[in-house]
Amino acid sequence: MKYMSAVLAVVAPMVASAAIAGGAPAEPKLGRIAAECTVEQDHGNVPALLRTLPGSPEESRAAHKLAEIFAACGAELNISTASQGLYNGRADLAAAAAAHALGRQAPSFPAALSPWYKSAIASRAAGYGYDPVSLGMQEFGTCVVGAAGDASARLVRSAAGSAEEREAIGAIKPVLAGCVAQGKPIHMTLDQLRLLVAEPLYHIIADGPSAGRS
Repeated sequence: MKYMSAVLAVVAPMVASAAIAGGAPAEPKLGRIAAECTVEQDHGNVPALLRTLPGSPEESRAAHKLAEIFAACGAELNISTASQGLYNGRADLAAAAAAHALGRQAPSFPAALSPWYKSAIASRAAGYGYDPVSLGMQEFGTCVVGAAGDASARLVRSAAGSAEEREAIGAIKPVLAGCVAQGKPIHMTLDQLRLLVAEPLYHIIADGPSAGRS
């Protein structure tokens, strides 16, 4: 996987066996609450943001249009060409948008799943036209969704600490090691995994069979 070293640097810590951190369910993060509120209140700017490449000037402009409503919903939207990562607000918005869409339709998962951004980066320069670390995380998420699509959908849709969440994690765990470069297993939190699969899942729902193609 082209960008997987970037994922390994971001999703930490790494351990000797594939695992997902458990423990008592935490209160929902402000970003998740704000994203769900924003998706409910907004009717167009969230999909517009998710059509842009992470780290691009277009993403910054689209995020500016959402910043005020996201703030009114309780958190700061920290998306810019210089602010990339799982917790800048984009992944939470993707998860909220995917969960909202899943309430209306069940996705159809293609036999071979390509990253949604595959065609869009062809004429772009890494570091200006897109952020390679962010796309590395999405490449990992795309692999997980491709290997465990239904379970990924259940995870994004589920409430924190619910039986549905536990069942989804149980179905996803066996595919994680195969989605890391050289099969190296990783350790991550439930929240990290949910955010990593969120946008690849959203694009399958939003783009349908055209996901990953121009």
